[in-house]
Amino acid sequence: MNLSSEIILRAKSLFIRCGIKSVTMDDLAKGMGISKKTLYEQIPSKAMLIEQMTLLHIKEEKKAISQIKAQSENAVEEMILIARYVIQMLKLVSPNIVFEMKKYYWDTWKKLEKLNNEHILSVIQQNLKSGIEQGYYRTDLPIDVIARHYVTLSSSIVDQDLFPSNIFTIEKIFKETILYHLKGITTPEGWELCLKHFNKLDNTTI
Repeated sequence: MNLSSEIILRAKSLFIRCGIKSVTMDDLAKGMGISKKTLYEQIPSKAMLIEQMTLLHIKEEKKAISQIKAQSENAVEEMILIARYVIQMLKLVSPNIVFEMKKYYWDTWKKLEKLNNEHILSVIQQNLKSGIEQGYYRTDLPIDVIARHYVTLSSSIVDQDLFPSNIFTIEKIFKETILYHLKGITTPEGWELCLKHFNKLDNTTI
């Protein structure tokens, strides 16, 4: 692994645990035992570092979801396992990270939000098509509308104005979101399958 990749990985770990604002480039350089000059030669700015960190996160998320899709027996189980993965990831993230990105790195946030939303949209569209073909989702679903609605729901989960972390837990919010989503789209057979697999969401420890 080259130095640039090591810096991005270290920064990702720090930003996720501590938030973006509280971690300086000085902190990162000292933590890695390198000079600020060396750090800036590899990553010219904190904004670029944040962008690279988030691109890495999206890449890792795509890989994880591909693995989930491969191991899932059906679309309902796939949605629940994806939800479990997301809960695991969000439990590790500082509640302030989205707020800080929006406030201090708005342009970077909008660019990365677009990429992430496009990925989520594609995953949900494919899941809906599979679920309909398998007989677990309603055949009359407007796939594009439902998929975009899910993107909106998933974005709201990390909104501290809507769901302050001192009142709501990530597990509670996401479990209710997935139930809401699946209850609205499943056939009776699909809902029965949902209830069968739903306890997997209780196993959300890393």
